[in-house]
Amino acid sequence: MERILKLIQRLEETVLSLSILLIAALTITNVIARSVFNTSLASTEELCQFLIVVVTFVGLSYAVGQARHIRMSALYDALGQRSRKILMLIICATTAALMFFVAYHAVEYVLLIKRLGSVSPVLQTPLYLVYAVAPFGFVLAGVRYTAALIRNLQEPDIYLSYTVREQQKEPIKGEI
Repeated sequence: MERILKLIQRLEETVLSLSILLIAALTITNVIARSVFNTSLASTEELCQFLIVVVTFVGLSYAVGQARHIRMSALYDALGQRSRKILMLIICATTAALMFFVAYHAVEYVLLIKRLGSVSPVLQTPLYLVYAVAPFGFVLAGVRYTAALIRNLQEPDIYLSYTVREQQKEPIKGEI
């Protein structure tokens, strides 16, 4: 399990790093083109939009793996250890199921876009190729939540992701 998750993490980090660097390079190139040559490169704007889709959905999985996703924890933090553990198991299981459910519907959407033959306006890129990253990201996030569920079933401690253990905050002296 750990080898698979490390491979996924390396893939995510590579895709995210290259995408962000490419967005920066394309944006800088477009600014120079507008400033120096008084023309905007429409293709760079479209490519940046494609890359933002990639960063969004691959970043979803990466955030889950690093336990850096948004958590609503007011109720959770007020619970005792055993109740938090049970709630974490429920959270991991339901969120994994939700990610796989949404991935299924994202695949249906990508196939619809493919059947419709939708293409991007400037580069004429088939949009299903761009949007195919969405189900991929949802599946990876589902795998990450499933791994966290397995880890929480195996270990007595509470894990926010497969590798990130919950750190309970110590109360500040005088705090209620």
